[in-house]
Amino acid sequence: MKKPPSLVYGSDETPPTAITVISAFQHVAVMAMFLIYPLIVARAAGAPPAEIVNVLRLSMLALAVAVLLQALARGPVGSRFLAPSIFTGVYLAPSLLAAQQGGLPLVWGMTIFAGLVEIGLSRVWSRLRAFVPPETAGMVVFLVGVIIGLASLRVLLGEGHDGMVAGGDALIAGASLATMIGLNIWNKGRLRLFCILAGMAVGYALSGLTGHISAASVDGVLAQPLLALPSVSHLAWAFDWSLVIPFAVSGLAAAMSATAVVTTYQRLNDADWVRPEPRSIAGGIFGDGIAAVVAGLLGTHGLTISTANVGLVAATGVASRRIAFVIAAILVLGAFQPTLVGVLTIMPPPVMTAALLFTAVFIMIGGIQIMSARVLDPRRTLVIGAGMLSFFAVSVFPRAFAGVPHWAQPLTSSPLVLATLVALSLNGLFRIGIRRRVAMTIEPGALALDEVERFIERAAGGWGARRDVATRVEWAVQQALEALIHHAEVRGAIGLELSFDEFDIDARLVYAGQALEVPDRAPSHDDLLDGEDGLRRMAAYLVGRQADRAHSVTAQGVTTLHLHFKH
Repeated sequence: MKKPPSLVYGSDETPPTAITVISAFQHVAVMAMFLIYPLIVARAAGAPPAEIVNVLRLSMLALAVAVLLQALARGPVGSRFLAPSIFTGVYLAPSLLAAQQGGLPLVWGMTIFAGLVEIGLSRVWSRLRAFVPPETAGMVVFLVGVIIGLASLRVLLGEGHDGMVAGGDALIAGASLATMIGLNIWNKGRLRLFCILAGMAVGYALSGLTGHISAASVDGVLAQPLLALPSVSHLAWAFDWSLVIPFAVSGLAAAMSATAVVTTYQRLNDADWVRPEPRSIAGGIFGDGIAAVVAGLLGTHGLTISTANVGLVAATGVASRRIAFVIAAILVLGAFQPTLVGVLTIMPPPVMTAALLFTAVFIMIGGIQIMSARVLDPRRTLVIGAGMLSFFAVSVFPRAFAGVPHWAQPLTSSPLVLATLVALSLNGLFRIGIRRRVAMTIEPGALALDEVERFIERAAGGWGARRDVATRVEWAVQQALEALIHHAEVRGAIGLELSFDEFDIDARLVYAGQALEVPDRAPSHDDLLDGEDGLRRMAAYLVGRQADRAHSVTAQGVTTLHLHFKH
């Protein structure tokens, strides 16, 4: 794995202690903002204040377990990256319904069920590749970024459509965001690594000066005991069959999000990255499912690998897995040290808004990059477009599907769950009619390379092939056709056949003529001066350079040139 120039510290490198500790605090600060989800659910269930504080402290233990699972160096669990988790909006709508029907015990029991669903999916995820394509996972990541961005704006502007930002709030949010952006773009030193933490510090300071943080709230934080064990006496679990579908879909959406996030981590950490590495993805989903089960057992909200923290890694260039262990230590300390939780609970809304907006931008662009890495034909364009439209329909008009049956309301009330269902359903429907093997005939005397290019482009779009692989196939086939026509004494038409098995693309050129042997090394200068044979060998070598494997087979006067491309 080659470290990209954008990374300061790669996944297996050890940063200095100061950078490790400060980076860990920065990650914890980002993760802490999403404690708002268990807070919302606990309030919806009518939990008393003391129990809500206890839920938040146990939530920090669940986050500590999750970040450790992803950073494990060996075994079937974990993505092998610095991949912290956060409490996610994926589980919000089903959890609110569960809280209304059965209180927090039902929320926790169904969260365990969703985690078990994700664990099961991780064992067969590679076989579901055709039904859960990467561009759909990229759409989920993009929409999660939108959710974070919209949530941050609601924190600042309020829930109403006519919400207005106060002058003081605008000053604090603007100064915090400007600090983050300025340090990230123009500072090339170590301050860039801590741009979010620095921006939040500026926001806290301005909030204190402008009265957004009261002396009473600070006194309340300082009055917390130095050390206290979180209580587990209130924990209980329940199960309701009517909530199986919405929580199963939430587990599926979490697996899709984890897939896209782990893929993003792979791309961030490897300059030579070509394709997703399935073992890391399966391990990441497995660890994500176990973390969701642990969250349910500890009595808190569902979580998944953080899209916000991968944005932080992309922004700062610090990706060392060793930071995960310091993050876990800080979270455990926070669970046993109420003062740390208190500092987070008094975070001013403008400061939270600035940090969330900053990370949301990187998340959305990451999702767009995953989607645009694929060749998108009209089918896949409709899948992504319809999924996004359904998301924005529910986001803008929350009661658009209020008339659906009671059992379907958890599926339609959550924009992300609805978008995921629409995209997956259309993807399954549009797979009808897609052929895994296509063929065309080419006349050597009337070679039209543009027609060959369009033929390959249509097939690659229908299969959802990566753009770089489709380009290699186009170039190699075009060069092979020219080499055959000029150097292989082709007699009659050439047959071109393409096939795709969800993992690789194979191209076969079938013709009557000499075999085009593909050498491992380029012909020497003397070979090129050796006439027609040297030119044929050079043409064959250039074709083989584009394919992962290439060879010719002749049987009964018919020659087949096989070109294999890993996807």
